[in-house]
Amino acid sequence: MKLWAWGANSHGQVGVGIINEQVEKPTRVDLPESCNNIKQISCGGGHTLLLDNEGKLYSCGWNLNKQLAIDDESLKESASFKRVWCLSGITFTNITTGWDFSGAVSNDNFLFVWGSNNNGQLGLPKAHFSELQKPFRLQVNACSMSMGLRHTAIINSKGEVWVTGCGKHGQLGLGKEILLSDRFQKVPNIGKISHIACGQNHTVAWSTKENALYVWGDNKHGQLLQRCSTKLWLRNVYEPQKIDIGIKKKVRKLLSGWTNILILLENSTILTWGRNNYSQLGTDEPFTGKLITINLPDNREVKDVAMGSEHTICLAEDNTLWAWGWNEHANTGISLDPIIHCPTLVPFECDGNIIQIYAGGAHNFIVTQEKNNEE
Repeated sequence: MKLWAWGANSHGQVGVGIINEQVEKPTRVDLPESCNNIKQISCGGGHTLLLDNEGKLYSCGWNLNKQLAIDDESLKESASFKRVWCLSGITFTNITTGWDFSGAVSNDNFLFVWGSNNNGQLGLPKAHFSELQKPFRLQVNACSMSMGLRHTAIINSKGEVWVTGCGKHGQLGLGKEILLSDRFQKVPNIGKISHIACGQNHTVAWSTKENALYVWGDNKHGQLLQRCSTKLWLRNVYEPQKIDIGIKKKVRKLLSGWTNILILLENSTILTWGRNNYSQLGTDEPFTGKLITINLPDNREVKDVAMGSEHTICLAEDNTLWAWGWNEHANTGISLDPIIHCPTLVPFECDGNIIQIYAGGAHNFIVTQEKNNEE
């Protein structure tokens, strides 16, 4: 198994051992010997978390707000992945990153959080905890989670959604009266949720049981599909709104960029909507306020998809990699054009198969495995 990375690298977040403006094409990443294959990677604004198959954590990139959970207090950034030793002995099953904060779920469903807490996004009361927080275990049941720019949302074992952090755009879904919370609160009036995704200032959730989408928060760019008239978008949505978007197939993934949303269905269909100023919807056509289906060239089937703040990478069933959207920092790995307007082939050659893809902020990771390797 090999790891490759590219994109913005101003804090060393791609983990290739150097700090520079950008890594323009997929480049091999050397991992510590203790890393036992890769289970999951999460990319924040300028940092990265890596979870291996044994539940061990590693991190690299920006550490100004302690988002790497590295013991060295003087370390402001790291260009290579380092073991998170202060959390050794704990087996993690899920990780996530926000702009400058991080979280992980242990195998007994406890939530650990660290990094910036200046908006209460860690769920820790600001009066008693530092704005820059070392890892802390919350007495919170969590199965999955997502982090945005300044807020966090989790799903517990009951399918309930709990949120914390900044809510001035309505992204907490707790009503107009609660625009900031420094502890987790339950989002009311929603069904049993299976998927959750935080954007820059909004939150979207999917209920498999109801085949319905719930949305709340910033809607300036139509990312919540909520109108106040035929021509105007409702600016902020402070309470969850249930939407039937006509999906009958099972949802595999619900993803959010800063201001756009993407759903991957079990039949490999990609649906997307929201802001399209950088062609993050995979088209250069003006946004019309409707769901857009993204098709790969030559009717290729989609195997997986990952989303950064304003770009997307996509793995096809034929082991080719495609990308589109914002490309100011070589986010797509295709060229130095500022925008990639439609799904375009990422030039990448290796002897193995691409088995995992990850994106976030303006950087990406892919994992490859040698063909016929069953390990």
